[in-house]
Amino acid sequence: MNYEPFRKLAKEAIRYMNPENDWRFIHADTYAFYNLLSYNTYKCSLPLWKELHQVCFEEIRKQHNLNPDDLIDNLLLAVAGEHTVCHPVRPHSGIITLEGKAYGAVLKTADMDEKEFHYAKLGMYRRMYCHSPSLVPWQSYNQFGFEVSLDKPLAPGPAIFNYYPEPGTIFFYYGIKGDKGQRYGTTY
Repeated sequence: MNYEPFRKLAKEAIRYMNPENDWRFIHADTYAFYNLLSYNTYKCSLPLWKELHQVCFEEIRKQHNLNPDDLIDNLLLAVAGEHTVCHPVRPHSGIITLEGKAYGAVLKTADMDEKEFHYAKLGMYRRMYCHSPSLVPWQSYNQFGFEVSLDKPLAPGPAIFNYYPEPGTIFFYYGIKGDKGQRYGTTY
């Protein structure tokens, strides 16, 4: 994946845009670029975004091998603070970590029925904040944990995952909506 358009966009946004709050990334400065809702569409007016919009979306499309009917329905930049807590990330969404350090924990859903998935998802919400996520015995929670790479986006497909950025970590979050206008992973 070519990170250069994302780096240029992040640098420009942090310099010229006012940070916002987003419920998914508590206590992080966020900068919204695109949000497609059923009742409204938001597109950022930053000139560089207008220039790089298609380039960024094409990079995400290549990463996920998306169908033409699949939509990228959300893109935002976040800068983690000292007290940042991230909600579990929905299926078929991803995070592009540009700089800093982060830890991830992905839920293994292969052999789960609906009830087991529900309890596992609740557990992910309970573990939204971990002081030292690298010390958690993730296998006990049907998850696997790992240091997030700066060279490759975190995009585990249909799995939901927790993301634990250290202060100063800069990352993009994006969401994907499937064909027929339904979100992937409707049980989430």
